Amino acid sequence: MGMKLRILLVAPEDCTTRGVIGGYCRRALEALGNEVSVYDFRRYPYSNTAFISCIKSVVRPIFPSLPSPYDIPAVKSAVNRNINKGLADFARAYKPDLLLALLGENIMPETLKAVKMTGTVTANWLFDTLHSSRSMTIAKEGRHDYDHLFVIDDPAALKYLGLDVANIHTLPLACDPEIHRRVDLYGSDVAFIGTVTPERERILSCLSGLDLKIWGRWQRRLPEIRKCYRKKDIYSGEAVKVYNASKIILDCHGLFYSGKRIFNVTPRVFEVPASGGFVLTNYAPQVSNLYKIGEEMAVYKDEDEMMALIKYYLSHDDEREGMAKKAHDRAHKEHTYRGRLKGLLETVFNGRVI
Repeated sequence: MGMKLRILLVAPEDCTTRGVIGGYCRRALEALGNEVSVYDFRRYPYSNTAFISCIKSVVRPIFPSLPSPYDIPAVKSAVNRNINKGLADFARAYKPDLLLALLGENIMPETLKAVKMTGTVTANWLFDTLHSSRSMTIAKEGRHDYDHLFVIDDPAALKYLGLDVANIHTLPLACDPEIHRRVDLYGSDVAFIGTVTPERERILSCLSGLDLKIWGRWQRRLPEIRKCYRKKDIYSGEAVKVYNASKIILDCHGLFYSGKRIFNVTPRVFEVPASGGFVLTNYAPQVSNLYKIGEEMAVYKDEDEMMALIKYYLSHDDEREGMAKKAHDRAHKEHTYRGRLKGLLETVFNGRVI
């Protein structure tokens, strides 16, 4: 790279999806030769003490539906003011070339204005689909506050949803080859990793007669697939073990049954192939922009096609493994966080970081 940047990454440092993606981004930015500092906007002041954390760890499992203090408007307002003051102070002291937020829904416009007055360029990577209310709000309102917005959705989504595209760029998620690589353990014929929403329960219940294992988060265990549930909290390297050892990883977008047009793919479309696994995902136009369908990626359009493809690929090992190998090579070559962040920096700084 021609210039080393000081980058302030505004993202959590925890085991949530956003925290994990933030970790991938930090490693990629540092691998590109930049200096990176992280401001964790999720460290709410009311829960920073050991006493409060202890109470939460005891109370939350007993009363999972109990509102968070952050849900109380007065508390939320006070917390957000502290978070934004901390971010503005941190940025003034650090003097970054770029502030890159991952969603950052509680970052206030006045904070961004103060940061930009120091000469810092601001950008936001909305890692969730624009169908999400949080992403859509930032895309509509934040385009006036950020110098650049990056979305994971296909460019067609911008026109479909009526967004001004002047400073909005498409940047899908990716994989981290240091994490998503070949390992062993945790196998089954078919595996699902993710949040088991009511919509996804519908598709998983179709697989009751198969060797299925479910990893992720769920509210209940369906009787017909009760034996299939494994571990709720599974992230990063541990998920890679499942990707590797299972014959088929089933991927289902959260909007599959919604009737809405799907403009993006899930992280599993990158992480599973990069780990050496075979993923069967639902069709979305963006898939064909990322992989060769039928050669590198298998897709289904409905439940019947999903079942037919599962049965087919379980009985055609060589073809399944050959597709997985091609997708693996493509993911490591074209769909890494290092490559994505390099493209982001080139866009933001007009190629001056090459």
